[in-house]
Amino acid sequence: MVIVGKSKPLLNYVTACITIFNQGERCLVLRARGEAINIAIEVFQLLKSKFIGDVGISKLVIDGETVTTRQGKPLNLPVLEITLNRDFVK
Repeated sequence: MVIVGKSKPLLNYVTACITIFNQGERCLVLRARGEAINIAIEVFQLLKSKFIGDVGISKLVIDGETVTTRQGKPLNLPVLEITLNRDFVK
């Protein structure tokens, strides 16, 4: 699983995915919450268009999660999990 956040550059997540696939894994999960969801989608698009042409999405999970802020208040965040597969056949 690659957990996508906003603090690191986009290419760090792309490199993590490439490394996992190069180690022989056939699938991995990109997980993002809140504003990082856009970055997870960009990671997939960059992987597909520039680095690994045979990668595809086999499963999408859209969910929600309640986290506690630093002030102690509950906050509901959207969660997206994208399962990527190599040798994907449409």
